[in-house]
Amino acid sequence: MKNRPSTHFLLLLSLAALTGLAHWAIIRAGEGRGFDPSGWVAWRNMVLFVPLLGVFLWLVRGRGYRGDLVLLTSAVALFGIGQVVQYRLFTDPEYGRGGSGGRAARLGKTDTLQQRYVDQWYDEGKKRVLFGEAGERPPRPAERLSDRSERPAPQQAIGGWEVWTSLSTWVPLLAVIALAVAYRVVEDPRALLWLQRHGLVLGIATTIPLVIIAGYGSQGGKFLGRTTPWEPVKIAFLLSYAGILTDQYRHLSRTWWGIPAWRVLIPLLLLSTLPLLPFFILADFGQMLIFVAVYLCLYLVAVRRLRQLMLAPLLLGVLLAGAVLLGGTYQRLTGGTVGEGGGAGGVARLVREGIPRRIHQRFYLWLQGEAPPDPDLHSWWAAEVAAARHGGADVDLWYKGDAYQPLQALFGVAEGGLLGKGLGRGVPESVPIADSDFVYAAIAEEMGLLGGVIVLLGLAVLVRAGMRTAIAAPDMFTKLIAAGGTVFLGFQAIVNIGGVVRLVPMTGITLPFVSHGGWSLVTSFWILGMLMAISHRNRSAEWN
Repeated sequence: MKNRPSTHFLLLLSLAALTGLAHWAIIRAGEGRGFDPSGWVAWRNMVLFVPLLGVFLWLVRGRGYRGDLVLLTSAVALFGIGQVVQYRLFTDPEYGRGGSGGRAARLGKTDTLQQRYVDQWYDEGKKRVLFGEAGERPPRPAERLSDRSERPAPQQAIGGWEVWTSLSTWVPLLAVIALAVAYRVVEDPRALLWLQRHGLVLGIATTIPLVIIAGYGSQGGKFLGRTTPWEPVKIAFLLSYAGILTDQYRHLSRTWWGIPAWRVLIPLLLLSTLPLLPFFILADFGQMLIFVAVYLCLYLVAVRRLRQLMLAPLLLGVLLAGAVLLGGTYQRLTGGTVGEGGGAGGVARLVREGIPRRIHQRFYLWLQGEAPPDPDLHSWWAAEVAAARHGGADVDLWYKGDAYQPLQALFGVAEGGLLGKGLGRGVPESVPIADSDFVYAAIAEEMGLLGGVIVLLGLAVLVRAGMRTAIAAPDMFTKLIAAGGTVFLGFQAIVNIGGVVRLVPMTGITLPFVSHGGWSLVTSFWILGMLMAISHRNRSAEWN
């Protein structure tokens, strides 16, 4: 694709038009199924393209942008798909409503479909035989519900003030602002030099409040509403590690049997292991996996020597072992159930029980989630999950509990087929948290394999453009920032989609630019701003 601003501007306008057409299709499908998708939300989603177009014009006209515009166009395409899926889910009255509310909404949609079928295919005589003279219609949902408290209430329309003041409006706006701010920071050579020189201080200063927040200020791994403690510090750790590697990468080539000097290696291991401690406090396996992948990628980009590349698995093992021991020590100090005893057996038990039960559970769901765990075989974690929450080895209770979400997601992906059920015509609302962790299942069901491939192509184009930016960077610091930011986006997408289709354990992380992940959208756009600034610096250096 040629890097002409006019071409990309037309592409952005086309993406906005396609997004509007998809919203219209969802409105029509919703009306045909018995509920009224909010027009205010649809208009809001379309208006959010205005600041994106404004940033495009600001970059091209105001900043003389010469970098790769494919970065912005591919990200906006993914963002548009995410807006469509979120609109489909959050305007469905059945989504997110359990108990009698979800049942009433489901019966309301069923009643509408029945009535449409009767009106279309039954003649007057058949209606009188089946339903009598009174109304000539099938029974309404209220008539099928015996308990008055379960009868469906009229769907309340979402007002304009409620839409424009919601987080779903302000978080995307904040994300666009983050893109512009990140671009200006990375574009400034003085800011880059300061960040490079203060990498170690930045990493330690970020770790301390993160540990405090994870241990004492978060609830269920969240703080400040829907924010995970990892999201605000991803960029800080990336810049910190890139700065340290930039200062030390020349010394890393001086090795003994492929191992650098300890005075160089120890700071790297320290900074790499410390951020993993909050993972064990929060039991957030997905983010730990992504951080390790980013650190290894940056290390490999910096050293670029065969013996050093062979050292990478050893480095990964040291990081994981150190994190497990730190997590086990934390559980022991805080009264966790880590086995007692010394010697090799005590260390093995520390490693085994130092891993949170939630991680054991995720791996079990990945490997053999069709049947509930046996507490006798998985005694150190399954007793709590299987007995306390699911009534022992009761298969029905297991399917209604932890196994329900991943299995429903797999069924949705399989049911979509090649072209899907059509926007608004599937049942993605049956998958819990389909707007965030399992958004790919919602896409695959209603848009089919074709829609899933479009998402994968958009991510592949974005990652390829990010890798090109990293390769073309003239200095090591910007090269590492571009490579790390691209791996953050690409590997996070692999882990998310892989978890949905059961290629890897489900980790509970979002799909970049697509998921309704709250503040993770801000982080993704910040990384995009850094990549675009580095791409601009690369092209400017070539021209000069």
